[in-house]
Amino acid sequence: MNTGPTEYAAPVEYDVPSVRMEIDRFIVPAVTIFIVLLLFFFMLFPLWSILKLSFFKGGQFGITNFTLANFHKYFTTSYTVNALWHSLYVSIATTIIVTVVVFFFAYGMTRTTISGKTIFRNIIMMPLVAPSIIQALALIYLFGRNGLITAHLLKIDWNIYGPTGIIVSEVLYCLPHAFVILYTTLSAVDIRLDEAAESLGATPFKVFTKITLPSAKYGIFSAAALTFNLTITDFGNPVVIGGNYNVLATEIYAQVTNLYRFDLGATISVILLVPSLMAFIFNYYISRKTFSMISGAAKPVIPPSRPLKKISFMSYCSLVSFSIIVIFATVIIGSFVKIWPYDWTLTLSHYKFPSIGGYSAIWTSVWVSLFVGLGGSFLTLVAGWVMETRRPFFKQFIYLLSVMPAAIPGLVMGLGYILAFNKPYYFFFGTPWIIVINIIICNFTLGVLASISNLRNIDPSIEEASISLGGDTIKTFFQIIFPLSRVAFFQNFVYFFMRSMTTISAVIFLVSATVHLAAIEIIMLDNDGWTASANAMCTSIIVIVLIMLGILQIVQKKTGGGRQEGLVSAL
Repeated sequence: MNTGPTEYAAPVEYDVPSVRMEIDRFIVPAVTIFIVLLLFFFMLFPLWSILKLSFFKGGQFGITNFTLANFHKYFTTSYTVNALWHSLYVSIATTIIVTVVVFFFAYGMTRTTISGKTIFRNIIMMPLVAPSIIQALALIYLFGRNGLITAHLLKIDWNIYGPTGIIVSEVLYCLPHAFVILYTTLSAVDIRLDEAAESLGATPFKVFTKITLPSAKYGIFSAAALTFNLTITDFGNPVVIGGNYNVLATEIYAQVTNLYRFDLGATISVILLVPSLMAFIFNYYISRKTFSMISGAAKPVIPPSRPLKKISFMSYCSLVSFSIIVIFATVIIGSFVKIWPYDWTLTLSHYKFPSIGGYSAIWTSVWVSLFVGLGGSFLTLVAGWVMETRRPFFKQFIYLLSVMPAAIPGLVMGLGYILAFNKPYYFFFGTPWIIVINIIICNFTLGVLASISNLRNIDPSIEEASISLGGDTIKTFFQIIFPLSRVAFFQNFVYFFMRSMTTISAVIFLVSATVHLAAIEIIMLDNDGWTASANAMCTSIIVIVLIMLGILQIVQKKTGGGRQEGLVSAL
């Protein structure tokens, strides 16, 4: 009598694992396809919409009648073509200045025994916690037509509007980005090469020119390429301090918002895309070369520096740090004084925000940034995990799609979203969710690269042991991979959150009458003449980002997620 039930129960007992294995087999391909479709739909599709409108008559409604009429109109109009030369001039000048300034700053941090290195590192990373427009706002307060230094202290007619203002503001904006690359490069190069050359009688200048510079050349080129890319695609600083000096980014915005020439705006976007892609490809190639110049036995101990060298680099690093502090102090103080620079009475009236968005824009930015931080960190971790541990047969194609967003300017991506998704059936258009998607895609590259770098430090045998003990793919990921990747997850969250709170160019086209963002409100307030309130909005963003950084530091310590070294690790 008992034989029947026993024989019936046995197949069920063995069917459960087999069904689970069948389901498990399709999880990774399904996740891989989802990531590919996500990047196709939200990156390549908007990019294709721009190319279609630029090269085909009828643009977004058809791909017939290939034409170069838009490009002919652009290159035969002196005002618009000047934007290209202006962008190249500003970008090249900024690249040269930033590379030189940051190289010697990073040299002081890595090759000398000056004191206060942690303070200097944190100060040079400060521009990351604020919108790029902060530099332009501060420079106008100091060197504008009614600037504190130019009009009141020196009493001269000169002002900083135009190419000079753009270059100076871009230099201050790009410092932390270039510093991360050069600091890493100079830290990794073996110091014993310098010591050996000096022991053989080489002068300090010869050691610097024959040993240090050649060893760091790929890092220098990489920092230069990144700086060029950041400058030529930046929108915030030129639109505020550029005056009548148009560049490609501001010209795209003017054509679309002022003249409603979407075809010409798309054409200029394609033109902007060319140098941006070239800089990205060059940077990628140089970054690969960098590893061949780094010694695996780099000596971390720095020999004591001579007194003159210590004094020189201490003064130099202090000067660069002081410039950054002045920028932040000017904006923060300017948000609290009644009338800059006439009435220094302290007031909170500028924090009432006489704009449509006001505090609702700050709240929208905060919750959008939280979703961007969580969604971006998780998606990039999953994408990195699929590529690094599961290695699908088209891994290189997925990797190419993942790094492509770094080559596409945010302004171009934003315009592409208008052309691609401004249809009634795309329910997310005109809502904050399209902003969440846009920011995640625009910053997808760094999150994926950070996740891959972290996953390479995890022993594959740990995951193999989990699977051999009966753990399925989902359980292994959430109980093994995710806890071991919490440091990368936290750091990616910080990066995505900061970028979401401070980005301007990527979302300037996506705000609407019902969706306001704090970073965009800064530009609107400044354009309407409420510069002090723009400073107040900028200060609010800085405070929110710093609070989030503090919270995440506490969370990491409580969860054992590792220690972040200042703001450097946040990038």
